[in-house]
Amino acid sequence: MDEKTTATEKCSFFKKKGSFAARRRRNESGDESDENESVIVRKDKKEALNPMKQSTTRIKRPRPEVSTVSDGDSDSESISVSYKSKKVAERVGPRDMGATAEYELDTLADRDARAIFEKSLELNKELKGKEEDKVYRGLANYQQFYEKRDTAQGSAASASVRKGPIRAPTNIRSTVRWDYQPDICKDFKETGFCGFGDSCKFMHDRSDYKFGWQLEREATIGGGDERSYEIEDSDEESHLPFKCFICRESFRDPIVTKCQHYFCEQCALTEYRKNTRCYVCNVQTGGVFNPAKQLMAKLEKQKLKRPENGDESD
Repeated sequence: MDEKTTATEKCSFFKKKGSFAARRRRNESGDESDENESVIVRKDKKEALNPMKQSTTRIKRPRPEVSTVSDGDSDSESISVSYKSKKVAERVGPRDMGATAEYELDTLADRDARAIFEKSLELNKELKGKEEDKVYRGLANYQQFYEKRDTAQGSAASASVRKGPIRAPTNIRSTVRWDYQPDICKDFKETGFCGFGDSCKFMHDRSDYKFGWQLEREATIGGGDERSYEIEDSDEESHLPFKCFICRESFRDPIVTKCQHYFCEQCALTEYRKNTRCYVCNVQTGGVFNPAKQLMAKLEKQKLKRPENGDESD
C-alpha cells in the first residue's frame, strides 16, 4: 500500500492561483463597509505667489516649452512691438518743430473757471423769460435774475478779468525758483579762507548784507554809516585773512604754518596739543610755527588808519 501511495503522489512546484470571483466579492464587501464609515478629507490650499515668502522646499513647476519651429505665425505672435515706415518724405513731429507748442499742464480750457463762468452766462440767456423747469444744472448754473453789465466780472470782451483764477498763457513756458537762501561761504566770510577753494559750492563774498526790514528802517529813520560796509581791496594783501580760523576772532600774536595758514599763537599751541596736523588742511606741521610778519604789518596799518577815520568823523 505504501508503495502505491508514493507512486500516485505528485510533487507540485507552483502555487495554484485563486479564483477572481472570490476576490471581487471581498472588494465589494469592503466598499460597502467604507461607505458607512466617516472620513475627513482635507483639501490642499493653493498658495498665492508671494515674493516676500521664501522656502527651500519649493515645488518646481514645469516651464512652458519654447517652440523652436520658425513659422511665420509664431514669429508674429512672439513680437509685441513692430515698427513700420509711413513712407512719407516729411519729418516726424510738428511742422514748426514745436515752436508753437502749448503748455498743457494746467486745467483744460473747457473745464477751468473761465469756461464754467461763460457756460453759466449762456444758460442765463437761454432761460431768461422762461418758466422754471425745476432742473438742477449744477452749483455754478443757478438762474441769476440780476444781469451783470459794465463790470470786470460780466465783461465778455476782456479774457483777463473773470471770476476765479485767470487762465494762464499757453505760449509761455517758464521755470521759476524763489531763492531766499543766502548761499555764502561762512568760513570765507569770517576768516577770508576756505578749504574747498574754487570748488566750493557757496559764494566767496566777504561783504555784509542787511535784511529788508533793516533797509526799510534806515530809509524811514535815516542815517546809517555807509563806510562801515566798505571793504578796502589791495592786491598784495588780499590773500591774507583778517580773523583766526580757530577762534573766529581778530588775530593776537599771529603765526603762520608751513602750509601758509594763519592762526593766533595761543590757538595754534592748544590745537597742536590735541592734533599735530594743521587745523585747516590737515597737513603735518611738525611743530613749526613762524611769526606772520606780513600779517603783523597789515594789522599795524589798520590800527593807524582807525584814529584817522575817527578824526575825520569828528
